[in-house]
Amino acid sequence: MPMDVIDQANRLVASGQRQAAVDLVRGAADAGDPNALFAVANWRLFGMYGPRDEAGAHVLLDRAVATGSTEATRLKATLLANGTGCQADRAAAEELLEQIKDHDPNVAKQLRLIAASDARADGLGDGSERLSDDPDIRVVRKLLSADECSYLITAAQPELRPSFVVDPRTGGHMPHPVRTSSGMNFPPTLEDLVVTAINRRLAAATGTAVECGEPLYVLRYAPGQEYKPHLDAMPSVDNQREWTVLTYLNDGYTGGETRFDLLGIEFRGEPGDALIFRNVDSAGALDPRLRHAGVPVQSGIKWLATRWIRAKPHDPWTVSH
Repeated sequence: MPMDVIDQANRLVASGQRQAAVDLVRGAADAGDPNALFAVANWRLFGMYGPRDEAGAHVLLDRAVATGSTEATRLKATLLANGTGCQADRAAAEELLEQIKDHDPNVAKQLRLIAASDARADGLGDGSERLSDDPDIRVVRKLLSADECSYLITAAQPELRPSFVVDPRTGGHMPHPVRTSSGMNFPPTLEDLVVTAINRRLAAATGTAVECGEPLYVLRYAPGQEYKPHLDAMPSVDNQREWTVLTYLNDGYTGGETRFDLLGIEFRGEPGDALIFRNVDSAGALDPRLRHAGVPVQSGIKWLATRWIRAKPHDPWTVSH
């Protein structure tokens, strides 16, 4: 059986011939190889081996979709749903997913969850509970369904990475000084129809534009792991994190409460509950009262989804967490 072009390229990279590998894949894409088209489309999206080019990525994906590529069809639908490099078009995205749902169980699950989301009465949970008027801290119960929580956990697991920061002295990675969990985010290429629907619901619950949100970030806390006291708002930035939405994804653990130590407020949500708080004061300045912590988990595993929402539209390719 002839070797797949991507396998050939990987072998070239392993032997130190990176440019030869890139040239091979580009040539195969020009010739219409679906795997190469998919690979180069991703390069264009992430700015690898050249500048970022979302429009060019769509052209390559369309060619790959025409060959029947399941991978390309799934990614094209994802970008159509979240509006990356195009006008958001959920109906067109669903139409594409319908074509491959029999070959991809995850796609079938996406379509079922989207239909269930549409069937909810109001889409904004079971009502709001006020924990503090000033500063603004409130809870929306069951903002996410149990199935959506499970979906996020399953989708996040393969992408989890330990929380590290760059050591300013060496340039290498060192343990995060504040957060000891593992985490991942959903960039545009992973923000599928379900994640997009969740992001839109979080925007509606906060009265903000969906374009102002950073990529949804999922955190996993094992026993003993914590998020030490910190502020989500950042000093001296032009586009401040005005809102935080913490959505609790599971139960079956002890500890792990969210604690606002300066306010004497402690909260632990049930699966699907969203804790919403405003990180700035009425003048838009960082509010130090919003210092909070994820206290150590004592037993079990805690899963949490975080959406930081900026004052103005945020570039989803620029991730800070």
